[in-house]
Amino acid sequence: MSDAENNSANRVGNFHDTNTIVYNSPSFDLGGVSASFDIEYVPTVAQSGTGVNVSDGGDVTENNDFGDATSLGVTLSYDALKVGVYAAEIDRTTPGTEGQDAFEGTWYANYSYGPVSIGYTESYMDSGANGAAELATAAKDVGSNTRTANGFFEGHQASIAFNVNENLSVSYTESEETYDAQDNAATAIADVTMKTDGFQVAYSMGAMSIKAYRIDVENPGYDDDAADKTNTEIALGLAF
Repeated sequence: MSDAENNSANRVGNFHDTNTIVYNSPSFDLGGVSASFDIEYVPTVAQSGTGVNVSDGGDVTENNDFGDATSLGVTLSYDALKVGVYAAEIDRTTPGTEGQDAFEGTWYANYSYGPVSIGYTESYMDSGANGAAELATAAKDVGSNTRTANGFFEGHQASIAFNVNENLSVSYTESEETYDAQDNAATAIADVTMKTDGFQVAYSMGAMSIKAYRIDVENPGYDDDAADKTNTEIALGLAF
């Protein structure tokens, strides 16, 4: 399952993640195509975008930078093919100072045939921040809810999974995400591409299971000077 498919199911997005109203439609038929949609609305984004849950009857402290937020996701399924698209926009309360409204969007396609499943995703994110362009040799803030990076991010991800038999499965994923500083100066700041490759294998037999993965990341944090990272893990599970 791709990240985009996870985003468009039950929770549409992940930026405005508190005090949220969500509607997930039932599936309906469009000439043989199964369709559904998801709508999300946040009347007030939490202070600093921290996503802290609000207790029943409690008040949300308004964010100094962001106001209302809306999201829409659409999913279409036909036979072994599933396609989805998602978009979200977050209002800036002081657009003249902070920048423009924030926007993020993605689309994905998954196809399954027998033991093989193939997925592809493209994404775009612009936090709407207004400030000096970050250097190619500096880490960019894209993972937190505040998302202060001043440029925009474009990326794509492809994956393939294969169930060898009822006990053994393997999968491979690769992604490239590029940060564009939107710098139009004569000495423009270069784009930075973060590349990720991941391989996973899982084997189970009776009460025992073994899972292993290896992930390699080039230019982590969209930092051209950052050292490449590799993470390998093997896990053994036993059920009694």
